[in-house]
Amino acid sequence: MDSQKYLFVNLTQDKRSKDRKTAKEIRTYVMQDIGKARRKTRKNAQVPLKLRSSPPPLAQSILDITSVAKPVNSTVPSSQGENLEVESHTPERSVAVGLSRPFWNQNPLQILDDGWGMDPFALYTIALVLNGNTATSSSYAALSQRRQYFLFPFAPANSRSFRDLLISPTMRDAVARDFGKGMSICLRRCASGLRCINSSIASMSPQASLETPVVMAIIGFICYNYACQDFAQARIHFAGLRGIIGLGGGTGSLPAQVRLMIMWIDITTALMRNHPPHYALPADLLPILPPLPLENSIQMENITALMFSISPEMSSVVHVYRDLKRLAAWLESQPTMPGIERDCLSVSLFLDPIAHRALSDCAPIISITSSPLAKACALAALEIIISLRRKHDSFPGALPSYPITITDALRNSEMDDPKFLMLRLWLLTISGISTTEQNERHGAEVGLVAEMRAAGLRNWRGVMERISPMPWFKRLWEEECMLLGEDVMSKLHLSETATCGISYDHAS
Repeated sequence: MDSQKYLFVNLTQDKRSKDRKTAKEIRTYVMQDIGKARRKTRKNAQVPLKLRSSPPPLAQSILDITSVAKPVNSTVPSSQGENLEVESHTPERSVAVGLSRPFWNQNPLQILDDGWGMDPFALYTIALVLNGNTATSSSYAALSQRRQYFLFPFAPANSRSFRDLLISPTMRDAVARDFGKGMSICLRRCASGLRCINSSIASMSPQASLETPVVMAIIGFICYNYACQDFAQARIHFAGLRGIIGLGGGTGSLPAQVRLMIMWIDITTALMRNHPPHYALPADLLPILPPLPLENSIQMENITALMFSISPEMSSVVHVYRDLKRLAAWLESQPTMPGIERDCLSVSLFLDPIAHRALSDCAPIISITSSPLAKACALAALEIIISLRRKHDSFPGALPSYPITITDALRNSEMDDPKFLMLRLWLLTISGISTTEQNERHGAEVGLVAEMRAAGLRNWRGVMERISPMPWFKRLWEEECMLLGEDVMSKLHLSETATCGISYDHAS
């Protein structure tokens, strides 16, 4: 019997008088601490220190692009000659931290925080746990509430705090119960992190190369701002990051994965503010989408002819649509991604170049001088990109008011030719499934009802068949599409049985 495991002695049923072995065990246990307390302190006492395991260095925890981008190039070399690989993690990662007495009043987050060191994403991870919402009810209200947290796709492989908290439900729930403690640790880390960044920048000479820890720390602060919905502060930090990159001569000297992180933040900021990205794509690091199947290629040729009949300047929109169809075909051919690291990151690495093209090349079409239908087509591409990001929890802001703009553009468009029916139905359906705002969704539903009545479509399946040649992500939009179809069909039946005032310019 190991006396070291005893913490309490039961005195309500004392059997020492009957059991000499038990009495001896208790006496030995009690006298052991008393004897230690009476000993004199040794001179020059040596205390053995046990070092905690540090987080894996950046070069050893870089992400596996090649495994999530099949069938494309087997390797994706970086500018430093390194291949992008992912570090494997177990679902429940043990945290090697020492407990100091009294252990029963220690907060689990404080214990974890002691072992995270200078993890740049610790602030973001704590904010994510404290603010996360994972409701899963099948309704528009639940869909709007479910996207309240923001996932940085590079965090799982680069942040020990992310793996300790987000991948461990037990630890995550324990931390979320003590909001005050989490916020105090956030504030402390925020203050110390800002001091470190400022001191590093102050000591940085104009000709010095970029320091990866400083860049990573700023990226961590931007992610923290996104998780807290503090977009104004995120823009300030991103402007500071651009200034440091400019002083350091660009991003070419940074590790491959840090360059991808900067690309992601640059495109995210551009999507939120609807302006072209600041940096060019790191083409040497990005995977390549497979070509379209033959049937989809023929459909794309018909879409191209339709687009050019709207306006000769639609070539940039056509390229974005073709890339979206390639991404949709690739996603439909893939099995369900095995975990948060692969799913979000793989889609992001394919989707971000499409977003970059849409924001850079389609800007003239979105201007006021373009025709309403051309503007609606360009905005629909951005709407799809943001919708896919929100589907993977990797868009921190709310959906811009593109659905209203698209609906108004269709209402004011004079192109009511039957050959544009597929395009109008598709634009209205995209607007309906992308928004969770009641007024925006209502406008799209009213437009769909009017178009269905004018075309003689009596069921939602007919709408889906008409728009199938256009870019469509069936697996990802299944739930939203089902809810939209139910609402549209209820309005359609109501309009056929009673005069309810539903009107739309194209149906007149």
